Amino acid sequence: MEINMNPLQKQMLDDVFDAFSMLTDAAYISLMHVDGGFTRYSASAVEMLGLPGEYIPNGALDWNDYLHPEDRARYMEVMFPLIEGKTQTYDITYRVRLKSGEYGNFRAVGAVLRGEQGKPSLIGGATFNEGIANNVDPVTVLPNREAYRERLAELISQGKETVSLMVGTGKFGELNQLHGYSYGNRILQEMAWMIQDLVGDRGEVFRMDGAVFIVLSQVLNRGEMAALYDVISYRMQRGIQVNGIRNNLSTDGGMIANYDANVDALVIDTCLHYAYEESKIHRHGELVDFNGSIHDEGRKRLEMLSDIRDSVTEDCKGFYMEYIPVINAQTEEPNGAEGVLCWHDEVYGRVEGTKFLPVLENDFIFEELGDFMLLTGLEDGVKFLEKNPNFLLCLNVYRIQLEAGYFVETLTEYLDKTGFPPHLLSLKLHSDCRFVSGDILEDIIAKLHERKIVVIIDGFGSGTNSIIFLKNTPVDAVCIDGRFTEGIDERKRDLDILENLTKMARTCVPHVNITGVATTQIRDLVRKLPITTMQGEYYSGAVTFEKMVEKYYEA
Repeated sequence: MEINMNPLQKQMLDDVFDAFSMLTDAAYISLMHVDGGFTRYSASAVEMLGLPGEYIPNGALDWNDYLHPEDRARYMEVMFPLIEGKTQTYDITYRVRLKSGEYGNFRAVGAVLRGEQGKPSLIGGATFNEGIANNVDPVTVLPNREAYRERLAELISQGKETVSLMVGTGKFGELNQLHGYSYGNRILQEMAWMIQDLVGDRGEVFRMDGAVFIVLSQVLNRGEMAALYDVISYRMQRGIQVNGIRNNLSTDGGMIANYDANVDALVIDTCLHYAYEESKIHRHGELVDFNGSIHDEGRKRLEMLSDIRDSVTEDCKGFYMEYIPVINAQTEEPNGAEGVLCWHDEVYGRVEGTKFLPVLENDFIFEELGDFMLLTGLEDGVKFLEKNPNFLLCLNVYRIQLEAGYFVETLTEYLDKTGFPPHLLSLKLHSDCRFVSGDILEDIIAKLHERKIVVIIDGFGSGTNSIIFLKNTPVDAVCIDGRFTEGIDERKRDLDILENLTKMARTCVPHVNITGVATTQIRDLVRKLPITTMQGEYYSGAVTFEKMVEKYYEA
């Protein structure tokens, strides 16, 4: 683009531009000469956005052609007062259409340089792109999750003791939908500044996905970090103000301390996410301390989880399946069995899946572990069929498996590989599956039903959304939470609750399973209820394939 520029004005523009450029190599620089009537852009920005050149006359470029429609009004609200001299600085986040046609997320920060009579002469600054600063969040300009892991790993390698706090709000998605993307970004920025101000020089702040942040400290102990969470929660509840609107936000929080140089940073990150999800889903925002109140037990658990995680990466070394018989409530004969994952190690011995699966669900390696459970269970299922051709196999499925996007394809591949009949397979949806998007879950269940696979809801009766989940999900059976079985032989009220729960479930699905059958008295009571199958220590806990065959299928 050919334009005429005053040489002196151009020289001043270029000198200031070069000075800006020296400040960072992770941003695009733009500088508007208000009096000279033109703007200079970084060559890299010209290439990325497809601009007509580095020097462009003011007004020749219509930024509405580049800005996302939802961000145009906010952009103008910020830039016009700058040009008119009413404001001095700017800090704005917006989406810009790239040369490829896709939208990128940008944050621009800068200031006005005034000339004669205090009028704006130059307006310029730096624009950050997530694609350039890979470890920097473009909205808050805080280091991101990858940066947190790298920093944590660095401190662990140096033998530093650390405490990590994850804090966030679950209402951010609603606010984004209600007020728009730009408004949501303003909330994130206000949250980031508030948390940074409270932390000060006592720690480092990182932004995760959504409205979630991590505070990493070498100074604060667990008690002091818990107190910090209380202050952040109080500030959030009082409200984050944007555009004159006060947004009162609830908080969720998880915390973990690490004192061991042998624990991998990824394990700490996974355990921290587990604590946060516990706070969010089960504790109504109460801070969950992964270490708990017993320091030594917390350390041992971290060491074990680190070793378990290493075993997953070593082709699931030490993992195997055990089986709990599923008993016909009428005949008391086994219908089949539910497969459960276990791990064995020379140091820790046998470790039940309940000790590590809830934590590893938050780890990307769970994909490999989930595949192991499916394939191994189906391979054992084929062996069971040799003993009983009508054997029904039940396998557990977790949210992360369903959300991966290719669960049905993987399962189909394993069914074809092993030859296990789909109509003899049932899949028990772990309680966290109720948080899978309804459309995704409904599509998966429809595809499973096409293969004649039975779908079961696990943990029915627990959780605030349990009944609604059953109402909205086209499943074939429910498994009632074993906690409802406890005490029914001692308290009639508990028995009445269980009876009503089974009756309600039976009106929705044809099959109801009860777990927690531990004694003869409990067995006699539950067999009178409208159930089809039952499980519990009275019959057998989880045992190996060989012991299961020996107990039920050997003559």
